[in-house]
Amino acid sequence: RCLRKMKAATMFALTTLAVASAFRQPLPLSSPPRRRPQAAARGIVMMPQSVPQVPYQIPNTDQYIFVDIYQRLYRERIIFVGNFLDEEQCNNLIATLLYLKYDDPWNPISIYFNSPGALMKPCLAVYDTIQSLSCPVSTVNLGLTTGLGAFLCGAGTKGMRYVLPNARFLMQRTGLDDPYQGQASDIGIIVKENLRDNERVERGLAKMTGQSLEKVKRDMQRDFYLSSHEAVEYGLVDGVLEAQPKDLAWSNPARSLHYGLGLVD
Repeated sequence: RCLRKMKAATMFALTTLAVASAFRQPLPLSSPPRRRPQAAARGIVMMPQSVPQVPYQIPNTDQYIFVDIYQRLYRERIIFVGNFLDEEQCNNLIATLLYLKYDDPWNPISIYFNSPGALMKPCLAVYDTIQSLSCPVSTVNLGLTTGLGAFLCGAGTKGMRYVLPNARFLMQRTGLDDPYQGQASDIGIIVKENLRDNERVERGLAKMTGQSLEKVKRDMQRDFYLSSHEAVEYGLVDGVLEAQPKDLAWSNPARSLHYGLGLVD
């Protein structure tokens, strides 16, 4: 009886293996070739995922090193502000301005803005630093500059504040930097301090634009958008940088490279 059970089990196992092998697909002799990525097949050059590196020649030597593009711009006294200006960003901006001031107290500094805004206290520190510089400060709005970023863009040296044709400004009051919890009296103190800071900004805007303080306060009650030409009429900037004709750029290369954008006011 045991022998018959063992034979039956063996026959069942052999039958199962035969059926499984009949439905199994044959394995390829070699793995199929991998398809090339679509971007590589078309010869598309992908943008770098990190900060671009550019060559820089060390002064008084023949040696070149690679630095990130923002450090390279610093060496040409050009600062690009493209992030939200929090404490760290403002501290870096202040340190760069002070270094460029002591490096050459009279050579102009150019600041290009495309910023979504800034915190109140750090931004006022940057504003005071710009006002204390002995060298001229040229500002250019590249895209959309909002809140206190627009305030800093208008804080440059008069006659050297510019905006691109399709750029815009968004003027608005700034609330508390962080949510605050505590006693009602403490919250009232924080709110009064914030209102006092906004009044400082409004007085600064009235001074740099030539508008009356009452008009500035009325305009800042709600979000206040300004196009490039409206910003010139308002007094926030001094001119719109228009595209320069190519024949003029070839005839006068020095002027065409003055703003670094192939633009003229």
